[in-house]
Amino acid sequence: MILVETISAVEDTKKELHQLLTKKNNILPPDKVFQFSSSLRGKYIEFEWEIDENCYLYLDKFSFFSKLDKNYEIALFPKGEILVDEHFGKVEVFFDKVKTSLYLRDPPPKEIVVSYQGCNQTGYCYTPITKEVFIDEKLTVNIK
Repeated sequence: MILVETISAVEDTKKELHQLLTKKNNILPPDKVFQFSSSLRGKYIEFEWEIDENCYLYLDKFSFFSKLDKNYEIALFPKGEILVDEHFGKVEVFFDKVKTSLYLRDPPPKEIVVSYQGCNQTGYCYTPITKEVFIDEKLTVNIK
């Protein structure tokens, strides 16, 4: 009897592992799920994320760090949706698309480090994503 339970437990574990590996293989890379872009509009730099279906970004996981004056910048966001998340509890999130901007002081920073994090609704959470946004002398934007 103990032998049968052990075999059953091993088979269940193999099934769970197979499901986990199959699920992991179906996860798209973060740059495909959260398509990030940035552009300049007058004295503002705009940031925009196109978010894949059934995925979302957390409002409280966004950060903007100016390397010029080594300060965190505050961006205003539109109202998001409230979600009860299994990892973070009650949170505000964005589905589909979100856009924000920062006012550029004079001189504008040469580099802004942008961080954000999101999940998909099957329960997979991406690690925090960091992008470096460079503003050159001609006031064009490049992302790395």
